[in-house]
Amino acid sequence: MNPVLYLDFDGILHPADVRVTPEEPLHPRVYVRGRPTDEPLFRYVSLLELLLYPYPDLRIVLATSWVRAFGYENALMRLSPALQERVIGAATFPAPTRFGTISVDAEERGLTNWLSLDDDHVGWPEERLHQLVAPTNPHLALVEPGVAAKLATMLDALCAGFPLDAVTNVARSKSTVDRLFALPNVTEAEVLRALEEDARVEEILRQARAQRDNVT
Repeated sequence: MNPVLYLDFDGILHPADVRVTPEEPLHPRVYVRGRPTDEPLFRYVSLLELLLYPYPDLRIVLATSWVRAFGYENALMRLSPALQERVIGAATFPAPTRFGTISVDAEERGLTNWLSLDDDHVGWPEERLHQLVAPTNPHLALVEPGVAAKLATMLDALCAGFPLDAVTNVARSKSTVDRLFALPNVTEAEVLRALEEDARVEEILRQARAQRDNVT
């Protein structure tokens, strides 16, 4: 049975606060501090693609409100072609929590080897948190320091069939970005400059690209 990643969009592939308006019901936009911006959606798709590249058997199930809001095909087309090829469906059971939705979907599909990449941790039982990789910074999403590293570690275990609850040493690191976000009135430009100095994400990208290039 193929390992499966349940994938959320908002707070993962771009910042968490994404909204539509009555004037533009089909044109979601990223909001920062309550204001609409022109920040690109799905800006971290390429990073996710690189992180998943070493695991060709891994499949994706969409677990995102984009399916409900815009339809399955629309949500699917937001991903890169390489990620689209991995998608086998969407989790749509109307449970009160994301964990409930995913749990029902996994049971219906007969899945036991799965991991969720989602910023919504509400309702996740303590004993099941090993199946969740969840950014806590709503703006940085997947590039929050430590998140990509944890995802890479958990994917290794998932795709090797190693029990996820036995994985250790994936502690979240501190960085310039963490310190900046603790300050008032920090700007996105300052955060992005700090992110460029964060070696952890860059090292993960370097290793993923090397693995990709060795195969191709």
